[in-house]
Amino acid sequence: MMPRISHVQGPVLWNVQDGVLTVELNRVREMNILDVPTRKRILQILRRHEKDEAVKCAVITAHGDVFSTGADLNFLLRLRGSRAKSYAKFVREFLDYVENYPKPTIGVVSGLAVGGGLELLMALDMVIATPEARFGQTELKVGLIPGGGGTQRLPRLVGMRKAKEMAFTAGLISAQEAYEWGLVNRVVPEESVLFETKKLCEKLSPMSQSNLRLVKDLMNKGSSMGLADALRMESEFYSKILDSPKTKAAIKAFLKRKKG
Repeated sequence: MMPRISHVQGPVLWNVQDGVLTVELNRVREMNILDVPTRKRILQILRRHEKDEAVKCAVITAHGDVFSTGADLNFLLRLRGSRAKSYAKFVREFLDYVENYPKPTIGVVSGLAVGGGLELLMALDMVIATPEARFGQTELKVGLIPGGGGTQRLPRLVGMRKAKEMAFTAGLISAQEAYEWGLVNRVVPEESVLFETKKLCEKLSPMSQSNLRLVKDLMNKGSSMGLADALRMESEFYSKILDSPKTKAAIKAFLKRKKG
């Protein structure tokens, strides 16, 4: 669990420090559910810092022993007809925005992440977990199906067979299993998670922010394309980068530092 954020109080806390925007879910009693107001607040915070060049990295974490159990089931019970369709569209657009956020995003998990909570993590670029973290695509257990990418992003991350096992059984996997399956990038002790997160963000900070955004965009778009088309797209943008005076200046600076 990351240290408490005191910049703003409420169901979603946030602050910016040393180039890192940290967003913290803060509804411990409700198991950090991702109801509509919570998702809208996350969007509001992210959009506020979208073009802030001082922010190099965005971290999403949670207070308490639960990262998030996903949707508000009591709210879902009240959805009918067009309202159900509208809600499903909102969830998809929320996660699409998070996935394509123009800055690197990192999830930090020290507790339970299931259902929509896991789907939020899957929309992030990287995930750091503590050994106590647990993950599950648990919708079938409560009579639902995954509605925020669980049937699509999960197979792309862990492979079809492991994704089907997670979704079909609605069971939990450990942080170590999540690491071995490719669902998280690293597992670190609770007392080291803040240091490791900061260190990762520091590694990203010196990179060209425009090039980093381009690499992220190419990876995201290419994942839903055939390999040949994706490679052509990459080559097209690569040629444009090669032709850029800014690129030439960066290469010259690198070579000068290397000689020094």
